[in-house]
Amino acid sequence: MNENPRPLKRQRIQPALSMASDGGYSSDLTSLTSSSDSVLRSAMLGCTPSPAKPCSQTMPELEPDLKPLPPAVLLVSLPSILAHPPNHKYYVHSLVLSLSALRRCLAMPALLPDIECRAWTGLAELGMRVIAGGFSQSEEHVWARGIESEVEKALSKGSIIAQKHPSLRAYRHQLALLQAQLSQWQHKTRFARNQIRNLISSLTPSDPPHILYSAQLALVTLLTSPVSPTKGSAQTQSLPEKLQNRTPPASPRISPQDVHAALDVAQEMEDRAVAQTHNQVIILARVLRTRILVAAGMWADVREALQRSEAVLGLSYEPASTPKPRKTAKGDGQTQQPPPIPEQFITFENPFEAAMAVHLLMLSIVYYTHSAEAAEVSPRLSHLHALLDSEVLDKFPEGYVEAGLIDASSSRPSLVVQVTHPRILFLLAFLVSSASKRDAVGRKPKRKVFATEGLNTWETEATREISFCAWASAGDVQEVEERLARIKADLLSELIAVSIMRSEFDVAEDVCIRPLGLHSPIALTTFVGQNLNKLIAHTRTYDIFPLFAARVALHHAHLAHALMRPARALRCYRAAAYHAEPESFVHIAALAAETALCIGVQRRRALMGGAWRQGLSESDEPWPDDETAQTVVESGMEVVKMCRGMGGSLEAVGHVLEACLTAEILKAKQHLKQALEMATKAQDNHLRALVLALIAAHYLHTAGDHARTMLQTCEQLAAGLGAPATKDTLSAATPGSQGAIVPVGNAPLGLWVGERFLELFKRAGKESRVQKQTVVNAQLSKAVTDLARRGSPADSQGS
Repeated sequence: MNENPRPLKRQRIQPALSMASDGGYSSDLTSLTSSSDSVLRSAMLGCTPSPAKPCSQTMPELEPDLKPLPPAVLLVSLPSILAHPPNHKYYVHSLVLSLSALRRCLAMPALLPDIECRAWTGLAELGMRVIAGGFSQSEEHVWARGIESEVEKALSKGSIIAQKHPSLRAYRHQLALLQAQLSQWQHKTRFARNQIRNLISSLTPSDPPHILYSAQLALVTLLTSPVSPTKGSAQTQSLPEKLQNRTPPASPRISPQDVHAALDVAQEMEDRAVAQTHNQVIILARVLRTRILVAAGMWADVREALQRSEAVLGLSYEPASTPKPRKTAKGDGQTQQPPPIPEQFITFENPFEAAMAVHLLMLSIVYYTHSAEAAEVSPRLSHLHALLDSEVLDKFPEGYVEAGLIDASSSRPSLVVQVTHPRILFLLAFLVSSASKRDAVGRKPKRKVFATEGLNTWETEATREISFCAWASAGDVQEVEERLARIKADLLSELIAVSIMRSEFDVAEDVCIRPLGLHSPIALTTFVGQNLNKLIAHTRTYDIFPLFAARVALHHAHLAHALMRPARALRCYRAAAYHAEPESFVHIAALAAETALCIGVQRRRALMGGAWRQGLSESDEPWPDDETAQTVVESGMEVVKMCRGMGGSLEAVGHVLEACLTAEILKAKQHLKQALEMATKAQDNHLRALVLALIAAHYLHTAGDHARTMLQTCEQLAAGLGAPATKDTLSAATPGSQGAIVPVGNAPLGLWVGERFLELFKRAGKESRVQKQTVVNAQLSKAVTDLARRGSPADSQGS
C-alpha cells in the first residue's frame, strides 16, 4: 500500500460563473423555492450571491443542495414574488417592476423556449391587468402608455413559441383566453367569441378538464356581457358634460340568440361533468343556468332551473315554514353567540358548495318575490340569514372558490371560479331581504328594518379593507366599489319607498332627493331637510346618477301624489318614464301611475266640476289640460298590456287599471278579485288596501254587510300604514277627541273609509255609531287638511 496516497478530487457544490451567465441553466421552473430563498436571504444581508466573488459581510454558509438562481429564471419569477393585491399601496410599484423584469428577461440572448414562452405569457397577463385597471388610459401613469401594442406582441410571440413546442401546449390555452379578453376590450366581440370557440374545438380528450371548463366559462361570460365603454372614456368626460347629458345611457341588452347560446354552453358543461362525475361542476352549471335565466328575464323557465339546482345541492323547503329564533333570557350572563342553523337547513363545509348555495338562495328569493309568492320566499330567506350568521362568507374571503375535479383514475387540477365578492353578497342580503318583504303595515315593518340596517352596515363596512387575491386587477376593485355604491343607492330607494307608503313624510323628505329640472320655487320651500340631497350626492360621488335618475323622479312623483299635488306628480311621472329604459320596471310603473292619476283627476273633475281642486294642496302647479277621457282610456289599455308578465306587483296594478277603465261591472269585479289574490299572495298590504276599497265601492249599495267587512279590513290596513313604533307614542300622534284615539296612517284612505262607514251607519239607523264615526272623521279630515298644507309657504311661516 502507498504510504502517501493522492487525495481524492473535491466535489463541486457550486456551479461555475460561466454556467450562470452563458444560459446553461436548468429549465425546471416548478421547484424554485430553495433557490428563491437563497436569493432573498442574500438580499436581506445586503449582498449579491456570486460564486466568483465572496460576500464581504458575514454570511451563513450555504447548504450543499443550494445553487445560485440563473438571471433569466430570477427575472421571469420576480412577478410572482412581487405580486400584491390591487388595493395594496405598492400595487403600482409591483406592476412597474414586474414589467421591467420581464422586458429584461426577454432582452437576454439564447433563452430556452419554456423561459421565453413563460415570459411572453407573463407580460401579456400583466399588460391585461394594466389595461383592465385603466392605467393605460390615464395621463398620470406614463409608464403604461403603449401597453396595448406590447400585449398584442406578447400574445403573438408566445403563441408562435407554444405552437412549435408540444410540451408548451398549456401556454396556448392561456394565451388564447388572454387574446379573447383583449379583443373584448377592443370591442371586437364577435372575434373574441370565435377565438374561444376555436379554442374549445381544438382541445383533445388528453387535455386537463379544467382547461375546457375555463374556456366554456369564458365563452358564457362573453355571451352574457354586453360591450361597455372603456374606463378611460368615462373618466375623461367632464362634470358639466355629464350634467348636460341628462338622458342616461341605454344599457345594451343581450340578444335572445346570445342568451340561448350561453344556455347551450352551460348545458354542455353539465353533460360533460355528468359523464366524468364532476359533481361540483354539475352544481356550477345548474346555478349558472339559473343566473342566466334570471338576468335575461326569462321567468317562465326559472322555476324548473331553480328546482334542479336546489335538488343537486340537497335543498328542499316547505312554504311559509320560517322558524322563529329563540330569545335568550335577560341576565343569564352568557355572551351572545351567532344563532345556530335550524336542523331543517343544510350547512355547507365545502367553500365551493357554500358559495353556490348563497348565490342560489338569492336568485330564488328574487324569483319568488317577482312572482309574488311570499310563502316560498320566507323559508329561503331564513336559510340565507342562517348561513350568513354562521359566517359562511369567510370560506371564500377573496371571491374565488375551487371546484374539485376528481375522477376514478387520478386527481386533476381544480377549477378556480370567480364568484361575487363576499362583501357584495353581505350587503346584497340586506337589499334582497328588504325588497322581498312587501308588507309595509305594522309598527316595525321588516322592509324598513332591513333597509335601515343595511344602510348602517354599509357605513360600517365602507371603512373596512376589502380582501382581494394577488392576481386581481384594479378594475376588479373599481367594479366592487361601484356595486357597493349601487347597493347603497338601492337601499336608500327602498327606505324612501316604504316611508312614502307609510305616510312618514319626514323620513321620506329626510332621505329623498330632488332630480334636476323637476322642482319649482314652491317645491324648494317644501322639501327642505337635513339630508335632502343625500341620495343625489351619493350617486354623483360615484358617478351613477344616470342609472338612478328615473327612479329619483318616480320617488318624487309618489311623494307629490301622496301629498295631494297631482300636477307636480304628473310631471314627475312623465319625467320618470322619459328617463327610464323602455319596457323596464320603472318605465312601466311610471306609466301605470300616470294613468291612475289621470283617471282619478278626471273622475274628480266630473263630480266636482270647477271646484275639483278643493281639498288638495294649494302649492301645486297648474294642471295641464292635454288629456281627454278617450286618450286616457286608449293609453291606459296599452299600459295594461305592458303590465302583463312584469311580475306580481305590476300585474296586480294592471288588473286594477283595467277594472277602472272597463264599463262592465262584472268584468271590473273579476279584475279586482284577481288583483286582490295577487296582492294577498305577495303579502302586499299597501296594494291590498286599495283593492279592498275599490271592491267595497262596488258592493256598497248592493251588499252592505259584505262591503262593511271589507271596509273594516281596509280601515285596519290604512291605520297600520304609519303606525308608531310603540304604543306610547300613539296618543301623541293624533290628538283624540272625547277619549277617542285614532291612528292616522294613510289619512286620505282612512277618511274615505270613514265616510263610507258613516253612510252605512246612517242607512242602518245606528245613531250612536254615527256620532262616534263623525268624531273619527273629523280627526281624519283635519289630518288630511294638514297633509294638504304640508310644505306650503303659509305652513312654513307658521312653523
